[in-house]
Amino acid sequence: ADERHLSQNTLTAYRRTWLRLIAWASGEGLALETLPSERAGEFYEEATRGRSASHHLQVKAALALLYDVLGSTNPFAECPAPKFAPEKTELRYHTSSQLGELLRELREERRSYFGHLTYHLAVALFFTGCRFHEWARLTFDRLVHEPGGVIIAARLQLKGGSFRDLPLTKELSDSLVEWFAFLESVKGVRLRGGGVDFAGSPLIFPGRDGAPFSNQAFNARIKLACKRARVPVISAHPLRHTAATLLLNERGANLRAVQALLGHKSLATTARYTHVDSERLRSLVGNLRLQS
Repeated sequence: ADERHLSQNTLTAYRRTWLRLIAWASGEGLALETLPSERAGEFYEEATRGRSASHHLQVKAALALLYDVLGSTNPFAECPAPKFAPEKTELRYHTSSQLGELLRELREERRSYFGHLTYHLAVALFFTGCRFHEWARLTFDRLVHEPGGVIIAARLQLKGGSFRDLPLTKELSDSLVEWFAFLESVKGVRLRGGGVDFAGSPLIFPGRDGAPFSNQAFNARIKLACKRARVPVISAHPLRHTAATLLLNERGANLRAVQALLGHKSLATTARYTHVDSERLRSLVGNLRLQS
């Protein structure tokens, strides 16, 4: 679980599933390694009864990880999970103008340490199309500098633990320089509810006491900023959706190039970002003409 860099909330939920399964199997006199699929179905139905599709997926992911570690066939692999409602599977993202409004709002709200952090982290997530943990856990030693000191790339750790080097835009490089200057200026300041340990943290975006800034805290600040900017409410991951959507639908980027940027294994996953909004679709249909 540590190698996969699961968030603390996800790890807590996984542990809850593992402990529940161990207790159930022990009570039934069953061995986890040889658990029959029909008995596995009984446990799965009990563990997910009345719960959402997201909960089903989380339980299945926890069980898949457990059996991967055990080196045994996963008896839960065929357990059916409900499909997401269409409104929950639709990718959320901002248009370029909406994102501009959001970033302006975040920049204007830099009145505290966490206001600065949220703005610069949002810039990093958008300009690289990264997952939240890839930047939240990034350390200074994984930044690549030119001889003159300009930051030109970051070595990011992916979901499965592998690394990839990602070039940084000038906008992001300038944002990081601005953030580092701010960090330097507040090294002796005690954060509300924390200490000054963030100043000695190896993390680029340290939270209280030098620990990684949490996804939940970041999303809460983004939500408030969206409401103030009067744009649709998004969270950390839709910044990644926004980057991919703008590249594919407004900048005409190559699908395989965007696949490489996002670190997707499957091209089909990247293709989900090729949205066409209803207004553009109407305009497109309006251009259809038959030769007389």
